[in-house]
Amino acid sequence: MLKQERTMRRFYDQLSEENRQLLLEHGTEMTKRIGTVLFTEGEYPEYVYLVMSGKVRLSKMTVDGKEFSLHLKQRGELAGEVGLFNPMAISVTATVAEDAELVRFNRETIESLFEKNGEIAVAFMKWFAIHTQSTQAKFRDLILCGKKGGLYSTLIRFSNSYGKAHADGTLIDVKLTNQDIADYIGTTREGVNRMMNELKKDSVLCYEGNYIILKNIPYLKEYLQCGDCPVEVCTI
Repeated sequence: MLKQERTMRRFYDQLSEENRQLLLEHGTEMTKRIGTVLFTEGEYPEYVYLVMSGKVRLSKMTVDGKEFSLHLKQRGELAGEVGLFNPMAISVTATVAEDAELVRFNRETIESLFEKNGEIAVAFMKWFAIHTQSTQAKFRDLILCGKKGGLYSTLIRFSNSYGKAHADGTLIDVKLTNQDIADYIGTTREGVNRMMNELKKDSVLCYEGNYIILKNIPYLKEYLQCGDCPVEVCTI
């Protein structure tokens, strides 16, 4: 089992069974198909979503009209939480990236629940703090290390979030096209094609069908001069 599977604790996972049930009682279960938009950048959303299965991608439009992917939310994580306890419009768009089972909470209802239940509120604050650090670290890598560093950072983050042990290294258990990766680092598909081919040639990675296998993660970390930051901070 990979280290990140032992150490990463998402919001829902931190709750006692009693408070999990209490939380779910205040929400509405629903299933959403891939491509469904939950909320759009610039809106004042009424709802927050808890991902029970599937994946939800958060993205933002750049000034030149391109979509920049920020996060890929998975089981146990919230989407739309940045709109809680503040009157500002939300700054991202949430799109279902893989058929998902969600629990939808009215914004005012979940805010009230946090105010009344300490364990749920603390679990949220811990998860949100780590999530914020992860976002800051990602942008630091993109700014300081350029496109190549952005690619290497993104691959490491995907391996920490979705990595599974494999005979050849770490398999990223998400189907990623080079365009998908380009959207996470703000570059072109052609640029990602070139860099991925270089990594494949140098035996840093390989493919198994539509999945990426990282064979030499230390190579990527050495380029980025990675420190000993917690794995929770280095996620997608």
